[in-house]
Amino acid sequence: MSTPYQFPDADSIMEITVEHFAGVDFANHSTKVDWSRSPDACNMIANDTYFPVKRTGYRRRAKFSGMVYGLHRLETDILCHAGTKLWRLADNGEHALLYADMNEGKSTSFLMNGRLWILDGKTYLVYDGETAQPARNVAYIPTTTIGSPPEGGGTSLEAVNLLSSRRTNTFVGDGTSRAFQLDTEYIDADSVACDGFEIEMVNAVTGKVTLTQAPPDAGGLANVAITFSKMEEPASCIDRCRICGLYGGRNDTRVFVAGDPQKPNCDWQSGLYDPTYFPDTGYTMIGSDASEIMGYARQYDTQVVLKSDGQDAKQYLRTFTLDDNDRPAYPLRQGAEAAGAASRYAIAVLGGTPYYLSPQGVMGIYGTNVTEYRAVAGVSQRIDPRLSRENLSDAIACVWNGFYYLAVGGHCYVADSRQMEGNIPEWYYWDNIPAVCFLADSGEGGSLWFGTADGRVCEFCCTDDADAYYDDGQPIAARWTTPFSPLAAWNRQKNILTTQTMLMPYGYSSADIWYRTERLYAQAAAEAFSQFSFARMDFGNFSFRSIAAAVPIPSRRRVRRAYLFQMVVRNENAGEPFGLLGLNIRYTVRTQVRQR
Repeated sequence: MSTPYQFPDADSIMEITVEHFAGVDFANHSTKVDWSRSPDACNMIANDTYFPVKRTGYRRRAKFSGMVYGLHRLETDILCHAGTKLWRLADNGEHALLYADMNEGKSTSFLMNGRLWILDGKTYLVYDGETAQPARNVAYIPTTTIGSPPEGGGTSLEAVNLLSSRRTNTFVGDGTSRAFQLDTEYIDADSVACDGFEIEMVNAVTGKVTLTQAPPDAGGLANVAITFSKMEEPASCIDRCRICGLYGGRNDTRVFVAGDPQKPNCDWQSGLYDPTYFPDTGYTMIGSDASEIMGYARQYDTQVVLKSDGQDAKQYLRTFTLDDNDRPAYPLRQGAEAAGAASRYAIAVLGGTPYYLSPQGVMGIYGTNVTEYRAVAGVSQRIDPRLSRENLSDAIACVWNGFYYLAVGGHCYVADSRQMEGNIPEWYYWDNIPAVCFLADSGEGGSLWFGTADGRVCEFCCTDDADAYYDDGQPIAARWTTPFSPLAAWNRQKNILTTQTMLMPYGYSSADIWYRTERLYAQAAAEAFSQFSFARMDFGNFSFRSIAAAVPIPSRRRVRRAYLFQMVVRNENAGEPFGLLGLNIRYTVRTQVRQR
């Protein structure tokens, strides 16, 4: 008697629903990525409720003939360093030229005393709201020696200013002496001035100044002040600096500058609230000259000094104290052992944590304000495979509105401080961002600006701007991809029955749904819609929708015998917003026919 034929059991219907989204994951294989993340999303960002939406675009605000090396702000004024010129931007396009001898290299700046101070590696500049000029023109003139007798000596008071060769000596007149010996030789004879007394002769070599008449005897008090300059000296090391950091312990009372190519491991501190005074005694050699100082980050009451990769320590911690004479001191100690910084211009503080770019990826510096302990850990693991292919030395970064923006090679990697898994933020990936410098306006209503290599100055749009979803007039191609998933059964084929994509209910939007398997990449559905609104009527996409509810895009295109499956949701239409609220996939797992 033969065995009756046995039919296979009916395939049970299974489904996957995605309602919670995170960022991108370029580190894991696309078949291993969590369903909340995307292995290949582009030009998406989390909105206020953490759903992925299309990023806003940017509009051109100015165009110059040279590369934009820096953007700077003083109150309402935005300054642009393009080529060898410094411009003040104007809304009407009539930009004002402020300075015409800038260095062709990236510039940085800081604010102090109501003025903007700019470092470009060639000339240290100051902008007061009206004019920009070399800071040496307004440099503090120190009184280096006081109470000196006519033959020289006296008491040292202030250190020489590295920013200027001018200094002052004070003398005690004895009623008979006309010649006064300065505290240095080889002076500029034409620079000598003496208030209240006429100069008869200057010996520039010996530094002796002879007056036409002897000053009266002042009874031991200084009554002669001679101001002079040393002979012409090479460019100041302060002028050659390219990076800066404000610090003073618990407040920002001084600026520290570094980046002189001739002294790569040295930095200099300014006077108290005085960025026109850099004492020649106020320098610090940090580690060896085998690695250079790359930048600064403030964390609690400590300044973190970052260096490039080399044989010595990559991180130093500067603190504030008073020495035995109650003078301010800034001792250094080595920080945590970690990779060095790869770019001077990719250091920023996100939510109290300094971030910097290293050859191994983006690093975060963690610590507390009750100890001097600092730990360094990578925070960019999910984007490192793609980030590592970039030219990291060209990278720039800033923090704006709780996001860390890292731009390099026309791409932008964005870390969201609102979405953290441990100490690691969620990351997003953008293309067509040709930024070579950033300007992040803080505060309500502030904007994110960037400059480009071809001379454009651009500003990112807000969501309610008229042209919010254009990149300088060009459409933005955005997409969200699911994992290329085996759907929980590597050794079985699957039949895809239906999918449903829930879109954000924008006033006008659209999406294309694509399916991908190991042997197929095809469009499965497309939808364009607009809410009923006279403010923006698009009859081509008119759908009579009047309720701002999620917009479903069902697809009943079946896919048979697929081992791997992926959905790609795209929006490449000019001027359209786009966002996801959810995804659903219904499928069956094919069973094997039982053997007789």
